Formats: sequence, C-alpha cells, structure tokens
Amino acid sequence: MNAQPAHDFPRLQHFASEGSSDDLKAQAFRRQMQSMFAVGLNVKSLASQPLVAEMTAYRGQNLRFAALKFSPHSTVSFPTAHDHDTRLLISLHKKGPAVVSQGGRESRVEPGDVFVIDPSRPFYIETGDIETHSVYVNASALRALAPELELATARAIRCDSGAAALFRSTLDEVFALAPSLTEDMADDISQALVHLFAPVVRSSVSAAERCPSRLASMHRQRIMRFARENLGDSTLDGNAIAKAVNLSPRHVYQIFDGEDKPLMRWVWSERLVRCRHDLEQPALQSRSIGEIAFQWGFSNVSHFSRAFKAEFGVTPRDYRRQVHTRSASAPA
Repeated sequence: MNAQPAHDFPRLQHFASEGSSDDLKAQAFRRQMQSMFAVGLNVKSLASQPLVAEMTAYRGQNLRFAALKFSPHSTVSFPTAHDHDTRLLISLHKKGPAVVSQGGRESRVEPGDVFVIDPSRPFYIETGDIETHSVYVNASALRALAPELELATARAIRCDSGAAALFRSTLDEVFALAPSLTEDMADDISQALVHLFAPVVRSSVSAAERCPSRLASMHRQRIMRFARENLGDSTLDGNAIAKAVNLSPRHVYQIFDGEDKPLMRWVWSERLVRCRHDLEQPALQSRSIGEIAFQWGFSNVSHFSRAFKAEFGVTPRDYRRQVHTRSASAPA
C-alpha cells in the first residue's frame, strides 16, 4: 500500500457554525475556507436570520472539495495571501435558489445547475437556504484547456445532458468516495475533473450567442448590486441608482429595456421576495406586516398588500397564516 504523505491537517474535516455571533461565525468560516482551500470568501447573513453554516470538506494535495449547507447569505471575494495557489470554485447546486454575479454576468442558479467562479476577482453570490457540492480546481490547468473561461464565470449551466451531466455524476461519485480516497487516487481525480469540466465551459460559452455586450452587462450588474444593497431605502428610484453608478437615468433605464421587468418593477419584485421570506420566519411572527414592509422600502402598507397579492396571488396576512399553519401541522 502506498504511504500517505504527512499532513498537518486531516484530509476530511467537518465544520459547523455554533453559538457565537454572526460576525464570529463568518470569521470562523472564512478562516476554515482559507485553510482548507486557499480561497477567500467573505460571508454575511441576510435579513435578520442568524447565519447557519455546515461543511464537510476534503483537502488533499491537489483534490479539494466540500459539501455545504447554508442559511440565506451573501458571499463576496476576500483577498488572501495564497496567490501562488489560485483555484477556481465550481459549485453544483443541490438545494435552494441563488443569484451569482461576476464579469458583467448575473445568473439565477437552481438545483441541478453548476457554475464556476474565480475567487481572485470580484464576485457576488446571494442565496436562500441552500445545499451545494463544491470543488476547487487549479485555475491555470482549466484555462489551458478552456481559454473561454473568463466568459463562462457566473453562468448557470444545466446538468441534465451532455458533458455537464457527466461532470455532475462524476462529482457525486467523488463525494461518495471521500472517506476511502488515497492521495494517488485523489490526484488522478483532480486532473480528471479539470478535463471533464473543460467541455462544459466551452459549450456554455458557445451557447451564449444572445448575451448583451460585456459593457452593458457589467453596468447591469452594478445597478442590480446597488439596488439590492439599498432595497430598504424607500426613496430608491432610477435617479438615485443612476447617480450611485455614475450613469445617466436614461442610460440606466435603457439597460433594462430588454429585460422581462422594467428597472423599478424589478426593484419592487426584489422587495416583495424579501418580505415574503420574512413572513415565513417563525422568529419574526411578532413583527407586524407593516414593519416588515417598511423595512424593505415600502412606504404604504395598503399599496404593499396589493402588490404582494398581485405578485403571489395571496395577501401577506393570508400568506403568513398559511405558512405557519402548515408549519404547526407538520409532523415533528
């Protein structure tokens, strides 16, 4: 049997956030990610829900992957001292929704999708309650096989057919094998995953012929980022957004002309989604519907209730009652 190389850490580790404040939990998770994977990820809980993070991770010399569970949160890049060990994050989404942005692109990620992020460059991820399988691969090795990589980051790629389906099934098997992997086997798998993912990158880029220009897409990302960070400001409008991103109001509205929803209609939808999330939370039952609406930028409760019903087909009061009735009747 091949002798295992000496490590100052076990290859298979488990991490769970417990007890401490959200800031301390986020710091502990960041340190764990830097130690295990040489990537810097700055995590922040969304709304008033406490941060919950759980990770089972494998780190060999070359093969590194993790199964993660998270409460709603945002993640951005965080500078590290590991420039010599640059890795790309490839994430296979298992449960829950996410929005991922990088390089002027933004995608909504659903269970069954895979995406790739370069943690050494600015990015933004916002999620609900999620479960993911993530693998961290050598950046230069993947770029050598797929020079199109910079055009593929932050794209939601379905994994139900072709090379993406093969990559998904292989990654699932790797996670199942984690407890029994030898270092030699792990090294071979690490190289194989890069070769399996390269055609996924190439096909995702070639299928994106209808993408807007990179500049317009970059502006759109900046607009959406600013709006999301300021949803609670009831004075937020097109003029305020335009001033913040240093564009004319006309240009800002033009960027959203080809979208499913005009800019401010999208802002309202984002606010309504945040309100719906808070209405679902048992910990927020004592908070009135009006308080929740005002927190997310609505200045009139009646207008909020009508908008909520138009968006979701039910009033906020009835929605909260239905959610908590289902929760109370669910088996323990």
